[in-house]
Amino acid sequence: MIKAVVFDLDHTLFDRYETLKLCVPLFRERFKINTQITDEYFYKELSWADKNYVHHGWEEIFAHLVKCNIFEEVPDFKEYVEFLISCFKKVAVRYTFAIPTLEKIREMGYKTGLITNSEVHVQERKLEMLGLYPYLDEIVISGATDYRKPQKEIFQLMADNLGIATNEMMFVGDHPHFDIEGSRNAGCIPVWVKTTGTWIFPEFKKPEIQVETVAELPEILKEIQ
Repeated sequence: MIKAVVFDLDHTLFDRYETLKLCVPLFRERFKINTQITDEYFYKELSWADKNYVHHGWEEIFAHLVKCNIFEEVPDFKEYVEFLISCFKKVAVRYTFAIPTLEKIREMGYKTGLITNSEVHVQERKLEMLGLYPYLDEIVISGATDYRKPQKEIFQLMADNLGIATNEMMFVGDHPHFDIEGSRNAGCIPVWVKTTGTWIFPEFKKPEIQVETVAELPEILKEIQ
């Protein structure tokens, strides 16, 4: 019996694409951008690269921007990463359905939680800007633990914090390895959010439950229970 629904953050409750759109002007303030590049074109290529390469790593996203001649002077990759992380501490957009969905799930009697990989100061700031704290019973940020997704220990830690078994926990996320295979190996019920639409890990089986957005979850929970 499911007792809790636990979420990933980016591409699940956090609208990374709309956030990246707000980051484009910040890029212009920090780096020398090709004068022929419009904000619209910059965002189009940045969001396309994020959609297609986010599960590969930030190196490929950066390489795509360089290939598109976005930068007049190409920055060091480390500088690029540090800057992008700083952007996520300044701007953040949640999906419009995120809070209403969390409210519905809690009204149905389920506990809610969030597991995210990153540094504590980055994700705490992001959660604060997104206004998600009041709607989550437990939050586990990898930077505050010895574990990170897809290690099963981080899912077990969340289950322990919620006072349930891992097989009573539904885990919802977009990453085939970190979220789906990781939570499955920990004994959870995995749900794939098809935000990016890319499943680049053929060695991992797609989960039985797949959704376009988390807004579909309340109806799915009704059917399961």
